[in-house]
Amino acid sequence: MDVASSLTDRDREILRLLRWHRVLTTSQLHAMFFGDLNTAQHRMTRLYELRLVERFRPLRNGRDGEYHYVLDRLGAFVVAVMRNDDPDREVKMRWRTDQALSIATSQRLAHTVGANDVFVRLAAAARAMPGAKLVTWWGERYCKAVLGEVVRPDGLGLWREGDAEVTFCLEYDRGSEPLRRLSEKAADYARLEVAWGVPFWLLVVVPGPRREAGAHAALAGEGLAAATTTQALARAPAAAIWAPLGADDTRLRLAELAGWPRPAASAARLRSATRGRYGSTDEEEAG
Repeated sequence: MDVASSLTDRDREILRLLRWHRVLTTSQLHAMFFGDLNTAQHRMTRLYELRLVERFRPLRNGRDGEYHYVLDRLGAFVVAVMRNDDPDREVKMRWRTDQALSIATSQRLAHTVGANDVFVRLAAAARAMPGAKLVTWWGERYCKAVLGEVVRPDGLGLWREGDAEVTFCLEYDRGSEPLRRLSEKAADYARLEVAWGVPFWLLVVVPGPRREAGAHAALAGEGLAAATTTQALARAPAAAIWAPLGADDTRLRLAELAGWPRPAASAARLRSATRGRYGSTDEEEAG
């Protein structure tokens, strides 16, 4: 009864995002949902006291960092009630708080937080931009479930700004893998264009300028509609930070990618996918 009388629509949305995106920090939740940092801190403390969320503070340079939040069992039950006719079964089968907290000591913590941050900042930017919206945010787990047989992005989104819409897959590169791995992923994304038939952009975030130059070279062979940026610039992902492949010294706003010409190879794959879906030939289309 205490929980039922305390929850707001905002609380439920926070719990839902934690369910699907695994971990969010205080500053990320502040950016998306709160006008004031103190309000964010107090509200998240209240959700922690109600056992809806768990939290931890990873060390940063030998000192405690900010709180990172994951879903606790009661929070998982609330989300299950929101989306399932049998919440008891959903929670018993699919949720363990100790597994949720395993991200605290995982080597992938920084990667997960960083990839989530791109979407968080887009959602925050949309709050201040009339006509802008982060329409879709698929996290790493959902991408794996839906697209995993072809490729496993770190996230997938649909950004709408005015009349422009950009569907994108995100690769968040922390520089821990050789660049040839990015080349292998580029081949997988080319396969996704054929399998899915959706004109998406591949957005790649890298640690710095030197890695960005290497990423351009690694991605060039497949003719993808791809653009890169650095982690420092990615703090404003809706802004003019994205460098398309083959466009020297050009950085575009995310919405501007909607009107940027696709490489010929990408366009050809999409045409092939369309013909496969509708069973038509070039001659039939011409007729």
